[in-house]
This record gives sequence, C-alpha cells and structure tokens, in this order.
Amino acid sequence: DSRDFNARGDRREGGFNRGRDERRDDRREGGFNRGRDFNERGRGERSGFGGRDDRRAGGFNRGRDERRNERRDDRRESGFGQRREGSFAGGRDERRGPRREDADYQNFSSTEEYISPNPDEPTIPAGVSAEELDANALRALNTLSGPNKDIVARHLVMAGQLIDLDPEEAYKHAAAASSRAGRVDVVREAAALTAYASGRYEEALREVRAVRRMRGDDSLRAVEADCERGLGRPEKAIEIIDATTTKGMELSEQVELILVSSGARADLGENEVGLLIVDDALAALPADTDPELLRRLMEVKIDRLRELGRESEADEVEANLPEEIEDTEIVDLSLFADCDVDNKRTALRGTETPLVELFDAVLLDLDGTSWNGDSPLEHAAPSVVEARAQGMKTVFLTNNAMRTPEQVADKLNSMDFEADASMVMTSAMDVIAIMKETIEDGSKVFVIGGSGVRQALENAGYVLVDSADDEPVAVVQGLDKSIDWAMLSEGAFAIQRGAAYFATNLDATLPQERGFALGNGSLVRAISHATHTRPIAAGKPEPGIYLRGAALVDSEKPIAVGDRLETDIAGAVSAGIPSLHVLTGVHGAREVILAQRGQRPSFLALDMRGLLEEHPRAKHHRDNTWTCGESQVVKATRYGTLLVDDVELEAEESYTVTLDTYRALAAAAWDYADESGRAPRCATITVVENGDPSGVIEAPVVLDEADEKAQGEEFDAADAALSSDADGLAPALDTPAFLPGEEELERLLAETEEGVESDDSAQAAEVQEPQEEQSSEDEVEAALAVEPEPGEAEGEAESEKAGAKGVEEVANEEADNERVTPEVEAEVEEAPAEAEPEEAPGDAEPEEALAQAELLLETQDELLSIPEIEKNEESEEKPEKSSGDELE
Repeated sequence: DSRDFNARGDRREGGFNRGRDERRDDRREGGFNRGRDFNERGRGERSGFGGRDDRRAGGFNRGRDERRNERRDDRRESGFGQRREGSFAGGRDERRGPRREDADYQNFSSTEEYISPNPDEPTIPAGVSAEELDANALRALNTLSGPNKDIVARHLVMAGQLIDLDPEEAYKHAAAASSRAGRVDVVREAAALTAYASGRYEEALREVRAVRRMRGDDSLRAVEADCERGLGRPEKAIEIIDATTTKGMELSEQVELILVSSGARADLGENEVGLLIVDDALAALPADTDPELLRRLMEVKIDRLRELGRESEADEVEANLPEEIEDTEIVDLSLFADCDVDNKRTALRGTETPLVELFDAVLLDLDGTSWNGDSPLEHAAPSVVEARAQGMKTVFLTNNAMRTPEQVADKLNSMDFEADASMVMTSAMDVIAIMKETIEDGSKVFVIGGSGVRQALENAGYVLVDSADDEPVAVVQGLDKSIDWAMLSEGAFAIQRGAAYFATNLDATLPQERGFALGNGSLVRAISHATHTRPIAAGKPEPGIYLRGAALVDSEKPIAVGDRLETDIAGAVSAGIPSLHVLTGVHGAREVILAQRGQRPSFLALDMRGLLEEHPRAKHHRDNTWTCGESQVVKATRYGTLLVDDVELEAEESYTVTLDTYRALAAAAWDYADESGRAPRCATITVVENGDPSGVIEAPVVLDEADEKAQGEEFDAADAALSSDADGLAPALDTPAFLPGEEELERLLAETEEGVESDDSAQAAEVQEPQEEQSSEDEVEAALAVEPEPGEAEGEAESEKAGAKGVEEVANEEADNERVTPEVEAEVEEAPAEAEPEEAPGDAEPEEALAQAELLLETQDELLSIPEIEKNEESEEKPEKSSGDELE
C-alpha cells in the first residue's frame, strides 16, 4: 500500500478526517502519552480563527469535531461543487444587492455583494456578514482599517462556509484574506487549514509554521503532522507528534493527534502499535467525552483490527459504536452559490425590484407590443393598467404618422388600455419638434402623408401647399398608402429647388397579416435616390422621440418596451434609455440572441407582464458558462456552438427553453459575438415560462448494449405472453377464402407444385437422358396450351389476372430448376441408382393433371358466368403461352 494521501481519501473532502483511521496512528513512545492530561481541555484560552468551540458560527473550527460529514454529504449534490448537471438552477439565488467597487466601499459592516478590482480575488456574495465570524477572531482583525477589516472578515466567513463544500473556493477566499492581512494569526490559520483541505500540503506546512511563530505555541500540530503524511513522510509525522506537548491542548486537538499518529504507524506497517495508541486513548477518555470523539477513535480501532485480521474483535467493537448523531443544519446556499461568478459584464441587466418600481414611466410601442394589428395581445392591457395603478406613467410611441393622437387613443381604449390623447407621441409630432429648430412658423410646407401628419403640421402653424411651384421651404414625408408617382415627383421637384427634406420615420417595412409591406423608409428612398438628398429623420430609431416622449409626462427614469430590434430597441439604446423586449411581435428569441451591438435590450420578457416582474441578473462563471435565475447552464464554445447543460443546440433544429434559460442564452451569445467578432450559430427557439417542464433541455437517452438486450428480452416475454393468450382463445368460425370451386383449384395447384418438385428431382437423377425428358415436357406444354376465342377475352381477363402472378412464379421456378450446372451433373453421375427419388404417392401424370385442371376451369367458368373455354386446334402446331401455360 503506497498510502497515497489523495488517492486514499484520508481527508473527508476537505479538513480533518474525523472518521479516518488511515491517517492517524501512534506509537507507544510518541504521539499519545498516558501521562498527558486529557481532562485539561483548555477550551477558550485562545479562540483564534473561528473560535475553538464546537459551533460553526460562520468561521473555522480548528478542532473540526462537529460532525461535518453529514452536513457536507447532504449538501454535495446541490451545493457549490456540483452546479446543476442537467437540471435547473441547483441553488443559485438571485438575492443580491447592488455591486460596490472597492473605492466606493464605505460600509464597514456590509452585507452587499463585493467585487474586488483585483481579478484574482473571489467575489463575496450578498448576505455574508462579518458578524458571522467568531467574536475572538473578529477582535483579532481590529488592527485593520474599517473597510479592509470588513472585507477580510467576510472572506474568512466564506472560507469557513466553503471548506467542506468546495475546498478550492475556500482556499481562494483565505488567500484573498491573507493578501490583505497576512500579519494576523487567524488569517494565516485560515490559509493553513484551507491549503491543507485542498491538498496543498507544502503550502499548508509553511502557513502552520508561520502561525506557530506568531503565537509561540503548538497550534495546528495535527495538521502539520498530517501534511507530512500527505507528502509521504510518516516518520516525520511521528517525530512532530512526539515533540508535541499536549498540556493545555483542547481534547479535540489531542484526538486529532491520536488519529494522525495511528495513521502514520499504519503507513509504516506498524498496525499493532497503531492499535495500542488508540486503545490507550480510549482508556484515558473522561466519562463526559463528546460521543463523536469516542466514535472516531473506535472507528480507527476497528480498522486497525481488520488490518491485523482480527475480524471478530472488529465486529464486536463496531456493534458497540455510539449512535451517530444527526447534525441537522439549515444552510443558506446563497452564501456561496455564486462564489465562482466573476465580474464580466453583459448588456442584459437584472434587478431584484420589479420594473414598475424601478422606473417612473414606460414608453410603449404599439403594433406587436400593445396590439397585434386589429387584435389585442394577451396580458398587454391588464399589465399596463396595473403598472399605471402602481404609479408608472404611460406614453405610447409610434412611427405611424397617418393617425392622430386621438385616433390612436380610441383604438387603445377599444382594447381596455384606458388611454387618452395626452399619452400618445407620434412620429408626426416628433418631426414637427425637429422642424421648429430651423423652419419658422407660417412657412409653406409640401406634405407627402396622411391626415395625421397634415393635421399636426397645421396645428403647429405651418401652411400646407400642393405643388412645388408654390415654393415650399420644406418637404415632409410620412406614410401615405394612397401615394402615387405624381406626388413623389412633386416632392422631388421641391427638394431640387432648395426645400429642406424631412421624414417622419425610415421604417423600411410595415408588418401586415400577409407579410411585410413597404414602409415609409422604402418610399423615402425613392425621393432620396432621385434628389441625392438624405432627409432629416424623426421617429424611431432616432433618440429624439424617446426623449420627447419622456418629457411629455415629465419622466426622469423611463424604460422603453418594444418588439422590433432595429427600431424600438435601437432607438432606446441611442437615447440611453433602458429597454424591455417582448416576444409578441416581429422579432423572436433567435433574433434577440443574435442581436448585434446597439440593438440589445436591457431586459427580456415573454410579454408585457415583464413590467410587473423582477428580472434575475445573468451571471458569468469562471468555467465560461452563463446562468440566470433558474436557468440551465449555458455555454458558447469557441466555434460558436451554444450548449444548454452540455446539450448542443443544432442550428437547423427547434428547441423550447424557459425564460431564464433564454436570458442566459442571450448573455452567452452576446459575449461570444463581442469577443470573437462573429455571431454564434443559433437554433430556432421557443420560450415558455419558468417552471414549465417543456422548457427543460435534456440530453437524448442512448441505450447501451445491456439496456437494448434487456429491452429485447422484455419484448420477447411480452410476445410469449401474447402467444399464450392467443392459444387460449376459442377457434374462430371458418371464413371462405375463395369463390366456389377455387378450394379445389388451390389444392390442385399445390399438388402440381409438389409434382413439379418431384419431377425436378427425378430430372436431376436422370440428367443423362435430357432429350427424352425434354420431349415429354414439350408434349405437356402443347397439351396445356389453350387460346380463348375473341369473344371470351374481356370476360376471361379478370380471371387470368387473378392467377397470373402466382402461376408465373411456378413456371419461372421450373425453368430455373432445368438449369443443371456441371457440378450438379457430376454429382448426379456419381450418385447410386437407389438414391433415385421415388414418385410421391398421389402424384398424377402430367396428362391426368391437365385433364383435372381443365375440368375445374370449366366448372369455375360456369359458376362465374364466363363462356366455356375451348381448345384451339392450332395450338398443337403453334403452342402459345396461355392460361393453361400459366397454370402449369
């Protein structure tokens, strides 16, 4: 036994091995000495890191005797180390406060999330407080400044919380604390214990000796000795234990020394000595010893006995083990669930507060967001009314300049939005606001557009003209479905003569039930191309309409909601206003996931209910995965493939995901596009609400050979059972399968086939006389050849077709049987005469079979009212293929 420390699993996945025998052993002259006073517990003399009491209190417990194995094992599945293998969030929690950078960190007793400017320093999740640290350990940090003390203390709390669940993360927190406060003994003790728990034995030894120099005592002797064992030096471990004075040492630390000493002896093959060390310790334990300490020593004794082959004694000790006490502990997984989250940012935002409480106004798009053509959208009106009831102001923004604000309000009210004209901001109103900066009131304006833009211009004090000859100072173009070539040309003439050119919007398309029709932008393009003049554009995606819409209701903190990326979302981004994208209009989840910079929304939702909901923050983890709320784990590979819980989303396929997984996909895809400069490959995505099982992507089940075999056995058993049931059924009534007379015909055909087979066998045996056999065959063919009269052809066609296929197959088989290969011929010549097959009983001569067949055919023809078949006298001279031939 090489006694490899890591392979042996002597540690219980971090920290001391409470129930471990292998690493604890002793010899009589060292380690445990009977003269050492186990009654002197020495508890409380120096609390140090985490306090040396038996509570967990958010810090470390050096004695490590508080039965961590149950707590650790129970939490291993959903804890930090196992982050959702193919399931939902696995404990990730969104209860996180706002981030604070180090320079702004002024709260000396903070519970908010802390992200250090140093990328190597792990994040401290929100909810972790310095007050959770042991009081004595916290006092040891008083030499530090306020903010630094709080950060170091919280790192120590995290190290203590994570050492059982994820020693590597615990080590990172302890290392961060040590880099900030390396002169404090409790900090170095934390560094020693986490290095030991994570298998860094050389580093743990250095830290242990540093702690001992600072304190001038025998702190962490058991850890030091066990590190020597981990490095393959059990003799050195024994030397350390022999040189340790246990007076004043806590009972738990003395037990640790016994366990290490016994294990070291076992490493050297001195199992008897290891057993004696444990027996001496058990004999010296006081009566009120913690049952857990007693149990650990007895477990080591059992192992030593079994190593010595004393199985009966080991069984007896095992039967007397103290009952293992359940150490139930409620743990807030949020304290460490996000410890692998780094500070990578994404355009997708999160908030623990519903949007309706975070923003004072909402700027709503109309078609695809508030309604769908002339139909209301589910959840749209109720959500807007509820948001307004909670204090959120409402503004409806539209690029449609054909309608007046009153007309827009009327349509909204028909769908229960409870709106009025003062809540509406059209692109016609926006273009007038732009014109006011350069075009004076009362100026002549040529208008290409509907009543909405015309009325807005007149209300603004402009004079409308109908011809370029009226010398207008401006041309304003809005969508007009009745526009024609003459109107466009008139506008072009005015622009060529110096008129300023304005457009209410540049939307290239207009969504219709039949597809995308030409939008105002497409028509603007015609005049712009002819005049070589670019218009001054209003509406979305220009930022002005958003800013003026917010000013319409005196909003200081608005949010925009829309369905189109290139207008609704791009305009909000250009205006510096957060945006919410809903999946009720033009652009779906796939387009959002592939959105380019400048068109990425701040929040994602299924529909308008997103205004009333919290939005979890998308988080990037150190393994380059993304999660969001209850999402599955999402990753973009280096080749642009998107994975959900390691399941590849093939670009040609369609998938259904939950809302939070959709958010994580967007964050991962945007991050990949920004870093690689190209868009990832994305499948068609359908989004459902969180909690909907149809939105969980799982890897396809692949049966191995054993499973397939078992499945096949199950089918065989089922078939056998079905066959048994069928055998037990009563016989069914006979059902005629043929017309009258056809039963005899089928029997005769079967006998004929048997006769043919017999003839074939005989032919093979008599292959030396082929000429004689061939002539006999010719005679049979001639006798069977019949030709129906012309009047009989139509009546006989159906009968011939019915039997042609089967009979022709028989003829083909006979022809094949006539072909005799040289090998067969040789075998026949060598075969003895008595091997010649005998004629089967009941076989008829060809002439007799012909007569019977003719008789049956005549009978069948009479029953079917088919004219009698007559032989053709000429068939003997010129045989032709006929029904008789097919019958053979």
